[in-house]
Amino acid sequence: MTTLTRKIIGLLNKLALITKRVNVQLMIVNNVHSNNRILYNENSSKNKAVVSYSFNVERKEKETFLEIIRLYEKKDRARIGQLHFITTALQYMDEFGVNKDLKVYKAIFNIFPKGKYIPTNKFQTMMFHYIKHQNVALSILNKMEDNFVIPDYEMQQMILNTFGKHNLVLKKCWSMCYWLPKFAHLNPWPVPTPVPTDPKELAQFAIKKLASADVQANVVVYNAKDIPDAIDDTWIVSTMSRSQQELLAVQPIDKSLIVEGPFIIWVDKYYIDYYVLKGDPIKREIIYDDFHDISNLKIPFWEKHYFKIPLTVHEQEDGVYYAMCATGTSSKDSLLSWIRCLQKTNPILKKIPVTFKFRSASNETSYIEDTDKKFDVKQISQDPDVSKK
Repeated sequence: MTTLTRKIIGLLNKLALITKRVNVQLMIVNNVHSNNRILYNENSSKNKAVVSYSFNVERKEKETFLEIIRLYEKKDRARIGQLHFITTALQYMDEFGVNKDLKVYKAIFNIFPKGKYIPTNKFQTMMFHYIKHQNVALSILNKMEDNFVIPDYEMQQMILNTFGKHNLVLKKCWSMCYWLPKFAHLNPWPVPTPVPTDPKELAQFAIKKLASADVQANVVVYNAKDIPDAIDDTWIVSTMSRSQQELLAVQPIDKSLIVEGPFIIWVDKYYIDYYVLKGDPIKREIIYDDFHDISNLKIPFWEKHYFKIPLTVHEQEDGVYYAMCATGTSSKDSLLSWIRCLQKTNPILKKIPVTFKFRSASNETSYIEDTDKKFDVKQISQDPDVSKK
């Protein structure tokens, strides 16, 4: 109705009877501009302003996210606010937990109308036909690249049907299809997909990642309730290699060891606090710098033998690292239970004094929700405390 009214007014202004009378023509124009119902389309303004509270729902799941997209496609058939909606949807993907789902990316890309943005001549191709729409499509592919989601053949066909063969979006898709599979299995510490939300499983992945520096390292899971007089009923994930046991066996009894932490290690998008058992650095006399250098080889049959003990990766400048662990509560009692668990395989720990040195953590606490339970992933802030066993 509004379009028909505009055409009628345009035809009236072209009549010779009205063009000769300027006052009448100005009066019609003023009435048209002052009438919001003719030149102001209320529905178009609502479609342009795609409000963000459409994604503010209680159940933030994949099905809910796809339902929001279906409702938008049903409401805005002309795709007037498509760019704003796609940009908003990309911002809420992490919150809904669908940032690694290829099906959701296809649903978002399918919002673009097919065939409308395909260039028809070389000049449109040179000027990047519908550059704003191409940039939004590139943001979808960049989001996929950041979350390591590889596009498939169907995604490529959607790009061809939307933007044609000569555009930046298709080049980006081909680049991702070539490079991303090459890096798909290069992570030396792979994490299953989807990433587990149990802190105990995350701690095992974290400790295995730390223990990968020594191929002889062994990861063991203890239960604090098996230790007499233990207060915290929690799990303890510990690692200690054979070389670390040998270094601990020659540790002087008069020098104390330190349990220091917490330190942070990331497992995918989560992080775990871990603690280390360390001692003072070992001073050694280096006789030969290189075992493979035979240019100055000596055969001392009757001289005093000097043998160099090979340095291990656990001996650093700030000390010797004997063991590492992560506990469910990250409390002093759980760490004390960890030391008592290590005493079973390392009896020398019963004679060596152990000092607990805690570092101050941030005040923020991160939780992972699993059904009705909340697991504390990050160590709750503690005041610096030093106590002796």
